Amino acid sequence: MTDNPLGLWWRKAIVFIAGFALTILGITVVLQQWEAVVLVFKAFIGAFLAVIGLVILFSATLKRHD
Repeated sequence: MTDNPLGLWWRKAIVFIAGFALTILGITVVLQQWEAVVLVFKAFIGAFLAVIGLVILFSATLKRHD
């Protein structure tokens, strides 16, 4: 059983339009809430740096068998 090429094209066009609309909507929401986005990025960077610091402190306490 083969699909109708016209129906397949129509389905792809709808998916493309929906994807494009959701991308524009997502970018718009991010730009409207830019201050919150910056705060979230800063919080993740701070948490990441804290974890890296803990790993460095932990690795400094390990005994090496050279």
